[in-house]
Amino acid sequence: MSRRGRPRNAQPSVRITLSGWLHPEYDADILAWLNTIPKGQRMNALKTALRSGGLGQEKSIDSSQQDESQSAANDILSNWEF
Repeated sequence: MSRRGRPRNAQPSVRITLSGWLHPEYDADILAWLNTIPKGQRMNALKTALRSGGLGQEKSIDSSQQDESQSAANDILSNWEF
């Protein structure tokens, strides 16, 4: 008698559990996105978003902003002797 269902995968999958809290106000965009995903499709949607960079940092700091921040910090710290 043959096995029912999907055939076994030759390479076993890796199970990763993520847990966290989302704030209804600050994370409203994420909550809205999760609510639009049909039942049983969240993992596929999450993998697609991660692969496309959809869940990356909103703004990356370019070198000019970083240099400006560093010089401001150096100006503040130059007022004290260590």
